[in-house]
Amino acid sequence: MNTMFRKCCSIVVGLVYVASGLLKVMDPVGTGLIVEAYFRFMHLPESVFVAKILGVVLGALETAVGFAAVFCVWPRITRWIMLGMQITFTLVSLALVIWNPQMHCGCFGEAIHLTHWQTFIKNIVLMGMLWFAYFPLWEAVKTKMWQYIAFASSVALMAGFAVYSWYYIPIIDFTDYKIGTEIVEQRDYWELTEEEMKGRATIPMLGADDKPNPDLTRGTWAIISLYDLPEGNLLFWTRYMVNFRMLKKQGYEVLVLTSAPEDQMKEKIQMFAELPFLCPDKVLEEMREALYLTSRTTAISLNRNNGGVTFLTDGVITRKRVAKDYPEISSVFKY
Repeated sequence: MNTMFRKCCSIVVGLVYVASGLLKVMDPVGTGLIVEAYFRFMHLPESVFVAKILGVVLGALETAVGFAAVFCVWPRITRWIMLGMQITFTLVSLALVIWNPQMHCGCFGEAIHLTHWQTFIKNIVLMGMLWFAYFPLWEAVKTKMWQYIAFASSVALMAGFAVYSWYYIPIIDFTDYKIGTEIVEQRDYWELTEEEMKGRATIPMLGADDKPNPDLTRGTWAIISLYDLPEGNLLFWTRYMVNFRMLKKQGYEVLVLTSAPEDQMKEKIQMFAELPFLCPDKVLEEMREALYLTSRTTAISLNRNNGGVTFLTDGVITRKRVAKDYPEISSVFKY
């Protein structure tokens, strides 16, 4: 009975780690936002690239250790890794309870938001189950071949999810801007009840040069979201310009949503003035007029890829395209 209880504790703790880790690696940009929030909490310099890497590494480690616990492989090593991680998580959650910053723990990515107290209690419970599962560990544990194969296969599948999510739109989207979400006009936002807001979202924007916010609830729109402006990356900016032109040619109303200051964006666009064969003056003016400002979090949440495109039809998000799906630069000459 005691052995069975210990195995059950091991499996439950392992499944929690697997769920927590997979939700992180399947949404590296969202996880990066959470890590950035911890950077601010600890008064450390923020870096979206470093935050994404740390988030994915942590998620991958959680998932791998969780699978090791579920399939009971290398229990003597697994227990010390999990103990170290759980002590760290518990101390961090205690700090969140004490200082109460305006953030959620990010334990389960964007899928489940726990309060600081809920996070702390969860970690205490997991610590107790971890102790019952692995301490003391006297008896020799015999691991069968199928357990090693199941562990290796699960880790390989997790790695595939991580690589795919790093380069493309996450397979599962838990944000307010998932496909199927209805965008509402800002002036209607405060008029809707909490029940009416379910399944809808707003894109808070400040019109550049006091331009009125566009009505995204009518017609077909393509929104290019930029949350980071690469310095000196001519290929990125040329593809961005080509994408803008091709979307206009396809009949979309194109809007460029960015968290960068308007003058910085216009300075980047002005680079193309020296390449009139690629970008005529008319297109330059269209690109300037399409600029709208938003918060960095919104720019990231709308489309998890920098320079990605989100498509709307009559206010409903219909699909998303990542920056890597930009048309080839040569296609601009067919415009």
